[in-house]
Amino acid sequence: MPKRDVNQDGLKIQGAPAPNSAIKQVDTVFIVVTQAFCPNGHNLISNDNDLFDNYPGIRLACEHDGQHGDVVLSPFQGDESKKGKLDWPDRAKLKVTCPTCHVELPRMATCCCDGKGDIIKLYLSPKISDSHVLAMCNVWGCRRSRTIDDKEIISEYLEGQIED
Repeated sequence: MPKRDVNQDGLKIQGAPAPNSAIKQVDTVFIVVTQAFCPNGHNLISNDNDLFDNYPGIRLACEHDGQHGDVVLSPFQGDESKKGKLDWPDRAKLKVTCPTCHVELPRMATCCCDGKGDIIKLYLSPKISDSHVLAMCNVWGCRRSRTIDDKEIISEYLEGQIED
């Protein structure tokens, strides 16, 4: 979806998530994703996942050139820590799926990274709404990710992060 197709008028920037959000602010500094869903409603965060500062990470199944493996991302917004299969080639564009049902995570937009990746969506609510998403690039090594909750941008998203 090109930048011009994003409903920018329906989004607004907010400093902290709403109290009933799928993400929460810890102390005054950290934003933690506490649930994330595939398009079929499977929660990608479970107590069985690797922990990051005592919070379970976000498990994703990844594939590139016939190689498969799970990657667990830190649930902390802005933290680049990962666990699991970490030996993907730099700048490889990964196919990212739900580790439970293997549905591919949907594309939101084109990322402006050198790897020409796609911004993909993880839903923050089991109701599967574009108003509640964690968006991230599917290129290994690209750090672009954004959180939008209740149409409020918890982290900046539209400014220079999507190409037309």
